[in-house]
Amino acid sequence: QYLIAGARANLGIKKGRYLYEVKIVEQHNPSEGMGHNRRPPVPRNLVKLGFSTQEAPLLLGEDGQSAFFDSEGFYNAGKERESVGGRFSHSRDQSFGILLNLDASSPNKNTISLFRDGVRMSQPQKLPETMVGKPLFPHVGFKNVTLHVNFGPVMAPLPFKCLTVADVPKSDGAEPPAPPKDGKYEVLFPVCIPEEGGFEWLDGFLEQNPKFCELSDRAIVKWAEKSGIPNSRSGARISSNDKPEADFGIPALDQFSTRKIITAVASTQPRNYVVMEVKSNLIKEERAALLKRFNESCFKTVAQVVMGEPDKDFKAKQEKVMLAEKQQQVEQEWNRRKMEKEKEKQLKQRQKMLEEAKKKADVEAQKQLDELKAKEEADATEKKEGEGETEKKEGE
Repeated sequence: QYLIAGARANLGIKKGRYLYEVKIVEQHNPSEGMGHNRRPPVPRNLVKLGFSTQEAPLLLGEDGQSAFFDSEGFYNAGKERESVGGRFSHSRDQSFGILLNLDASSPNKNTISLFRDGVRMSQPQKLPETMVGKPLFPHVGFKNVTLHVNFGPVMAPLPFKCLTVADVPKSDGAEPPAPPKDGKYEVLFPVCIPEEGGFEWLDGFLEQNPKFCELSDRAIVKWAEKSGIPNSRSGARISSNDKPEADFGIPALDQFSTRKIITAVASTQPRNYVVMEVKSNLIKEERAALLKRFNESCFKTVAQVVMGEPDKDFKAKQEKVMLAEKQQQVEQEWNRRKMEKEKEKQLKQRQKMLEEAKKKADVEAQKQLDELKAKEEADATEKKEGEGETEKKEGE
């Protein structure tokens, strides 16, 4: 109920104009469990509808390889987010059509559009340059909803003729990479010394092998943060990558009870995995329990030993990372000092202004006092002169 899920079709589109449709069948509003001490992340119900490249992560919006409309009324292209229309998170049983236009002869080429029950909700929105020229796959993201995705035939016809994804011919379509020739997907179990570069190796491995999916507590924390759940430990010094500390205020996430569910589901999905459990992979009994989960015929388990002298590329990359971290620290310290100097300068300016205002007020008060004193003296002189004139008249 807290994590955003994602699903991508296995057929891409290289050219032409094609549509797929989505219906929100159910909306869920689960109650908060015991021990939940923070406001749940909003929105509770979320839908994302769009397209992505084959290299894009399953969570839409992480990089520049996806473009989509969300149920909050925004169009998201790469890292840009723009309000384009009405919300639709509570629109049950309505049909939403997502149209991809890659027709080179069309004035709206390289755009996607959103329709509700056949009526346009947004003007054609440009795809980011990073997606142009690549096969694009229908892609949805969702949280606390049940979706029905339709690739054809059309449920809500558009004002103009348009084919669905189910009608894409081979000349316009692109299939994803073929499954392994032997039908077996790899499940890697890295064997490494704790806090000795194992996760740094994993980052490089995943960058070079995006077909692999990381299974670890670190991945769960990242997933929760990308789902918009604030982690009070974010930015704090990491005590352990293998068993990171989390403080989401949600027991199911803070206690990593979701780990069992994810591992159980992963073992039923034929994919390539990296089981990054540093401690468990070193202990025979715990390693055997993990291996047992992937004993289906579609999996091939492999022990990946990550020890010894690292290669030159790994060293160069880590030196670059360390240099970047050091540069960041220097910049942060420089910015801190700059802010302190700016505050000190502002404080001095304020003190100077207060002193000048005080001097001005003192001068004004003294001026008023002198004027009042002069007036009193003038009144006294005038009164005295008046009394003298009276006595003179009486003497005559």
